[in-house]
Parts: sequence; C-alpha cells; structure tokens
Amino acid sequence: MKTDELLREYGFDLETQKRAHGYQLAVLRMKAVRYAALACLLLLFAAFGSGGLVRALGGGPASGWGLNALYVLVFAIGLSIVDLPFDLWDYSIERRYGLSTQGPKSFFADWLKSGAINLIILIIAFPAIYLGFRDSNLWWVISWAIATGFIIFMGFISPILLMPLFFKFEPLADAELVGRLKKLAERAGVKVLGVFKMKAAAKTRRATGALTGIGATRRIILSDTLLENYTPDEIETVIAHELGHHAHKDIWKGTFSFSAMAFVALLAVHLALPPLARALGLGMGIETLPLFLTILGGIFAILKPLYNTISR
Repeated sequence: MKTDELLREYGFDLETQKRAHGYQLAVLRMKAVRYAALACLLLLFAAFGSGGLVRALGGGPASGWGLNALYVLVFAIGLSIVDLPFDLWDYSIERRYGLSTQGPKSFFADWLKSGAINLIILIIAFPAIYLGFRDSNLWWVISWAIATGFIIFMGFISPILLMPLFFKFEPLADAELVGRLKKLAERAGVKVLGVFKMKAAAKTRRATGALTGIGATRRIILSDTLLENYTPDEIETVIAHELGHHAHKDIWKGTFSFSAMAFVALLAVHLALPPLARALGLGMGIETLPLFLTILGGIFAILKPLYNTISR
C-alpha cells in the first residue's frame, strides 16, 4: 500500500502532511547552512583575528580573568551579530508556515533577552575555564562537573526566573481541569506545584502542554493555544504523556546522557585544542576560544543522534 493511501486510511490530511514535510526540510536546510557557516567563520577568526583582538584589548599570554572576560564580551557580541541573519531566517520560516504570530518588535526583544542571558553565562564560565588551563590538567573534568550541576540548577530555576522573561504565566482558572490534571499527577506519583496558563498566542500558534521545573518548582503549564483548540480529554492525554517521562525518570536520564556527551566533548577539547592552537601559531590563552567552540560544537553534532536515541 502506498504511503498516501496509508495516511488517508488513518485520517491524516495529505496537504497538511506535505506542508509539515516542507517545514522540516526548510528547518534542516537552515540549520545545516548555519552550523557550517559558523564553524568556518570561527576557524577563520581563530587563524586571522583572535590573537589580534587579544592584543588590541591589551592582553598577552598570561592574561587574567578581567581581560578574558572583556574578550568574551566582545567576541560574544560579535558572534551574536554574525548569527543574527540565521535567527531571522529561522523566524521567516516560522512565519511562512504559519507557526509564528510574533511581530518584529517582539522578536528583537526576545533576541536581546536571550543574548543577555547567554552573555552573562559566557562571561562567567569561559574566563574561569581558561584560568583553569594554567592551573590543572584536569580543568576539563572540573568544568564538566560544574556544567552538570549548572544544567540541573537551570532546570530548577527555569520556570520561576527564565520562562517568565519570555511569556506571561497565571494560575489556570478552570478548576475542573486543574483538578483532573492534579489527580493524574498523583496517580503517576509526580508532585506538582500547580497548573499554570502560559500566554503564548501573541508569539506562536504552537500548542504547548508540559511539565517544567525540578522538585519544588515542578509545575504543569498549558499554553492558551492548547486550551483554546483542544478538549479537556485531549489536554489530559498530552499531560499524561509528559507525566510518564517524569514518572519513568526520563528527565534525569536525558540530563545525565547530556552530561556524558559533555564529558566526551570536553575531553576532545582537552586533547585536540593544544595541537590545533600550535598549528595556528596561538598560545593556550583566551584567543583559542573560537577553536574551543568549534571542537565542542563538532563533537556535540556527532554525538547528538546517539543522545536522541537514548533520550527518546
């Protein structure tokens, strides 16, 4: 039996399926071009510009945390600007396929917020990592342990500090649906703080039903797009699926699978960065950050299919 006939038999709309396929291809094409272009630009900057930037900022081989932080600030802002066309490309795909309702002003506001969060993390993390290069051959193990703890911490604070920066939340007013979902969580043995409505319609048509947070911050969130377009039974089914992930510890499995991937990636950086830096005439200071990110990103890209297999 042909694929189209099977889809019709199971009630799928062929035009919708073709449109979904076109969307996936467009996203994959954008990501492939994005990652390839950024990798090439990082390598070119490492070879021809990074050392010059360090010198322009007044640094040298033994630069301290302050110079490293200044380098990361300038580098990260530059990289964000270079990456902006790909963010706009992604945004245009979402608009073209009718998934995004977000206007340009809101898009750029979110872009600035994301950039600021990433900048704070990078300015704290990478200067410390590069000081570790000078103090210990186990810098990568220490960095991995801290990164694992940071991932767990971010999972804990995300629903109370990060997500509200991008969406407004309020307790769900539908007492009947709240009761059904809380009972469902109790049956699954998963403690939740409450059920919250996420105001997403101003930015997206995507329907979201999820559990976010860890431990005391874990909560059920339902987007207004889900509440307006799906029945209570359908919403309960969505949340049952999410509760299953928590009940079977899939969140922790995913976290530690990602941690294992980070361990391998940081080990690869530890082994590959010194010879690559020497080949480009660089020391082991902050000027090798573009190489660091290229190696790290390459290993993550190679390992991601395995991670997806384990986590799903």
